[in-house]
Amino acid sequence: MADCKTLIAVLLVLWTLAAPISAAAATIEAVRVHGEIPVNPSDVFWSNYGPTQGKHSIIDLQPQMITNPMWPAPATKWVNVKAASNGKEIAIRLEWVDSTRNDIMVQNQQYKDQAAVMFPQDPSGPVPPFTMGGEGQRVNIWQWKATWNKEDAGHAGNEMMQDLEDQYNYMAMGSGSYYIYEPGGKLVLSPNQQPKVSERHPSIDPGMGKNEDVFNPGRATGNMLSDNTLRRSPVEDLNAEGFSTLTTQAQQDVDGSGNWSNNRWMVVFKRTLKTNDPNDTQFLGDQTPIAFAIWNGNNKERNGQKALTIFHTLKY
Repeated sequence: MADCKTLIAVLLVLWTLAAPISAAAATIEAVRVHGEIPVNPSDVFWSNYGPTQGKHSIIDLQPQMITNPMWPAPATKWVNVKAASNGKEIAIRLEWVDSTRNDIMVQNQQYKDQAAVMFPQDPSGPVPPFTMGGEGQRVNIWQWKATWNKEDAGHAGNEMMQDLEDQYNYMAMGSGSYYIYEPGGKLVLSPNQQPKVSERHPSIDPGMGKNEDVFNPGRATGNMLSDNTLRRSPVEDLNAEGFSTLTTQAQQDVDGSGNWSNNRWMVVFKRTLKTNDPNDTQFLGDQTPIAFAIWNGNNKERNGQKALTIFHTLKY
């Protein structure tokens, strides 16, 4: 009797976990083209006048109800997916409704819009759990961030990184404040950038250190979250083997760009089919599992609090 109760309890747990993810898997057909695939999501290539006309899939998004903190009411309900391949590169374009543009995150109460696509690291093996993979079942995640997009990651330097004075026009430091500069190392400033403390105004400093490379441990240790110059694009190339294992790759290989217009985000992810990074998914066959996730910053979504999907199939 005890074994029967245990079995029933296990079945109830499994049913509970599976219940929110009820949508059927879809097949997304990548359009085969010749020539360059534009990374600009607003390019005519991706419109009703380009080769991807009518070649889209509407993928339903589900609440993340598998691990704490659960998120029963994500703001985004669906995502429009297009894909294209030219035999050398693969590109995926996502479009979804979002009435607010959340691409600044310097205040505690701010959250950023994000989107991600996920592939098994080994598309020829068993399909890993859509819960960011599992132990021994690594996934490759491409995560686009609206904040990185605003900071023109991949093109601009640290002068584009958002800071507190971008939110507070009259912010200043008082006479008792001063900056500590990294003595040597990677943060040595050129002579025309290096301001001397003795040359600063004795009572006010409106610069707040923006773009002055003040002592920044993250930047000094080569953390791309702190250094815009280390980012290839607004898309971060990551790996995971389950919840709480998300890791930034040492080698970044994914290009991308986003555009917010008419209450919609449009984002393109693009990468070569093959890379020399063993942590990357290699697109060697003609199809791969693919999953999606969307975060709405205005709904305070972050980390596991998001809308997501099961694995679908991308044919390329």
